[in-house]
Amino acid sequence: MKKLFVIFCFFSLAATCQNQKKTTKENPCDPTIICTMEFKVIKLEIVDSEGNPVQLDEYYTEIEDKKIIVDKDLIGNPNGIYPVASDGEMDKVSFEGDKLTFIGLLNGEKVVEHTLVIGKDCCHIQLIKGEQKIEL
Repeated sequence: MKKLFVIFCFFSLAATCQNQKKTTKENPCDPTIICTMEFKVIKLEIVDSEGNPVQLDEYYTEIEDKKIIVDKDLIGNPNGIYPVASDGEMDKVSFEGDKLTFIGLLNGEKVVEHTLVIGKDCCHIQLIKGEQKIEL
């Protein structure tokens, strides 16, 4: 009976020691890092064929099919310039970068669908790939 118990314990221990993959990536940042107090915003400028700013009726950004709206007050009130993502979305993007799609509506129709790759460093969100000025 003792041998059976020892064998059972051995197999139970072996079963729990399987190679398990991590599902989350480790944060590579030094916990003592000192970041600036700047609140960074990635912006998109939209102009027409004559270079005039385009005023959208509505806009938002999609991250992994989730709609987010970045407050336009973060960039003041410049015409034709829209916030795509900010440091407030750092928890939604990876260090390597993720595709975000800016959607703009005018008169109820989608007139802008622009994809950017946005990532982050240890302190702020950052543009990795994509144009920050587009023409309609």
